[in-house]
Amino acid sequence: MCGITGIIDPALSSDQIDASLHRMNDVIVHRGPDDFGHVIGQGLGIGMRRLSIIDVGGGHQPIDNEAGDIHVVCNGEIYNFVELRKELIAKGHIFSTGSDAEVIVHLYEDLGDECFTQLRGMFGAAIFDRRKHRIVVARDRLGKKPLYYAALGERFWFGSEMKSLLAVEPKLREPDYRTLGHFLQFGFIPEPETIYRHIHQLPAGHLGVHEAGGWSMRPFWELKFDPDEQASEEEWIQRLDAELREATRIRLHSDVPLGVFLSGGLDSSAIVAYAHAAGLNPIKTFTIGFDRAEWDESADALRVAEHYKTDHHMLRISEADLCASFDETLQAIIHHTDQPFGDSSAIPTYAVSRLAREHVTVILSGDGGDELFAGYSSYRGALFAQRYRRLVPSLIGRHVLPNLAQGAAAVLPGNTRYKMLRVAKVLRDSALPFPQAYRDKSSIWRVEQINRLLSSDLIANDSYLGSRYMPERHWRTFMNDDRDVVSRLCEIDVQSYMRDDILVKVDRMSMAHSLEVRSPLLDHKVVELAASMPTGMKIRDGQGKYVLRRLMADKLPARTLRKGKQGFAVPLRDWFRGSLRDLVHDRLNCESGLPSDMFQRGAIERLLREHDKGLVDHSQRIWLLLTFATWHAGYQSGEPFAARTSTTGVA
Repeated sequence: MCGITGIIDPALSSDQIDASLHRMNDVIVHRGPDDFGHVIGQGLGIGMRRLSIIDVGGGHQPIDNEAGDIHVVCNGEIYNFVELRKELIAKGHIFSTGSDAEVIVHLYEDLGDECFTQLRGMFGAAIFDRRKHRIVVARDRLGKKPLYYAALGERFWFGSEMKSLLAVEPKLREPDYRTLGHFLQFGFIPEPETIYRHIHQLPAGHLGVHEAGGWSMRPFWELKFDPDEQASEEEWIQRLDAELREATRIRLHSDVPLGVFLSGGLDSSAIVAYAHAAGLNPIKTFTIGFDRAEWDESADALRVAEHYKTDHHMLRISEADLCASFDETLQAIIHHTDQPFGDSSAIPTYAVSRLAREHVTVILSGDGGDELFAGYSSYRGALFAQRYRRLVPSLIGRHVLPNLAQGAAAVLPGNTRYKMLRVAKVLRDSALPFPQAYRDKSSIWRVEQINRLLSSDLIANDSYLGSRYMPERHWRTFMNDDRDVVSRLCEIDVQSYMRDDILVKVDRMSMAHSLEVRSPLLDHKVVELAASMPTGMKIRDGQGKYVLRRLMADKLPARTLRKGKQGFAVPLRDWFRGSLRDLVHDRLNCESGLPSDMFQRGAIERLLREHDKGLVDHSQRIWLLLTFATWHAGYQSGEPFAARTSTTGVA
C-alpha cells in the first residue's frame, strides 16, 4: 500500500520536477511512511510513498524493466502476482525484486496498455514509458484505490490524493460548486468530479494516457448486473464458496501482521470464517464497542470471535470521549478526504483503524456484501413496490390506499399510530415511478429543499445544476431496462454509493493510520458472480443475502445468521442537541464556513431550531453542512486542509 504521484510540465527543469515530486509526496506520508522513491525524465517524473507489505526489504519503487526504460509505481496489491510472475519468467523476463508491483512492468512490455486486464487486485498505478515519452495511469475495477488527475494543456499532474496536486499548483485550488447539489442530495461527490474544478478522479476500471496528443482515457472493465436464471441453488452456493475461498486465500499473502475487522454482522463474520479455513490462526480481530446499546455490536462480534477463538481486540468508546474529540476527528476526516464528506460512519471507521494499526499493518474487511447480495432494506422495499404497482391501479395505489392508512392513523393510539403513518408513507412511495422513488429514498435533501437552502444568486446562476439529479448513467440504468428492479438497484449502488462513499471512507480512514484494507467480497471475480445471480438467490422470505446465509449456515453461530443489518453509526441526533450543540451552531453560523452568498441564513437557522426542539431529526443534514463548513473555512483561510502536510501518520 502506498501513495503515488506524478507530474508532466515541459517548462520545468529536472531540479524543479524533483522538488515538485518531493512536495507532492511529503503531504501523503501517511499513505507510505516506510520509503520514498521517484524517477525523472525530461519535463516529467513519477514518485511514491511506500507502505511496505510484500518484499519489505527489496520492493523499493519505482520499479524498472530490464532495459531501464519503463518504470512503474503502484498503490495497492496485485493478488495474482505469483502466477503472473511465473508466466512472465517463462517468457524470458528477468525480475529484480519480489514485489507484486513488478509484474506490471513486464506485462506492459508484452501487452502495452492492455496489461491492466490481467491484474487481480486493488490498485492505482502509473507507468512512465521513456521510449514513447508517455505516462499511463490506471485504477482498479471497483475503485478501491483512488487516483486523481488534472490536465491543463501540456501540463499534467496525478496523485493518490488531491492534496498532492494542490501542493504544487495553486491554479488547481479553484472550487467547483456545481458538485454542491449532488453532495447535498446524496452525501457524496460522484466520480469523476471533485470539489475542485480542474481536479478529477480517474473512474474505476479505467486507464488514462498522457502523451504528445494530450490526455485520453477509456474503460478496461465494465460491470453489468445480468441475472442468469439457469443455475440451481446448490450450484450458486458451490460457485460462491469456491470464489470466496480463493478471494480470501490470495489476500492473506503478507510479509507483515494481518487481521480482520469484525463487526459481528454476516459479511465480516464470513471473512473471519474463510480466513480461518485458509489457515490464518489465530486471527487477530478488531471491533469498536459503544456505551449505548442501540449502537453497540460488540457482543455480536465477541460471539464470532469466541466461535473461532480469535485474538480479539475491542475498543470501547464512550459518548463523552467521542464528543470530546469530535472536532479533531472531523477535521482529520476532511484533511484525509480532501473535500466535504457526507458519511458520518467515518468517525468509528477512523477509530477502529487506529486500534487495528496498533497491532497489524494489513486488515481484511467485509465491505461489499450489502450491495452485491441485496442486504439493504431498500431492495426488499423495491420488490414490494414492484408488486404493488402491478397489482394495484395507479390512482388507488398512489392516493386512495395511502389516504385510508393515514386516516386510520388519526384515530389509533401511540405506537400503533406511528406504524400506520409509516404504512401510509410506504404505500405512497411504492406507487412512484422507479427513478423518482430511488432518488427520493436516497436523498438527504430533495431538490426543492436544496433550492430553499442555497442562495438565490447561486440558484439564478445555475452554478450547482451540473449534478442536481442522479448522474445520467444511473437514469439510463432505470430507463428502457427489462431487468428486475433489484438487479438494477444493486448495479446503481455498486457504481455510485459503494464506490463514491463506502470505499472512499474505508481507504481514507484506514490510510490515515497507514493501514491497508483488503476486501475479499470485492474481488472482481466474486463481484462478477454476484452480478450474475438472480434476485431469488439474494432475497428470500423477506430477508436479504439469502445465498450468503445458506453458504455460512454451518460456519457461523445461528444468532449471527439471523442478525439483521445494523449500521456502523454514532448518535449524532442527540449529540447535536446536547453536548455538540454549541459547536454546531458556531460552525454553521460562521460566515467563513457557510457564507451568506451561498446559503440562506434563515434556512440554516430554521434547520437548527427544528432539530434543537426535537421537531425533526436533521442530524444527517447537519453533518453534511458541518463537513462543508469545515472544508470551506480551511479553503477560505488560504491554507486548505488539502494543502497541509499530514500530521496524522501512524497512531
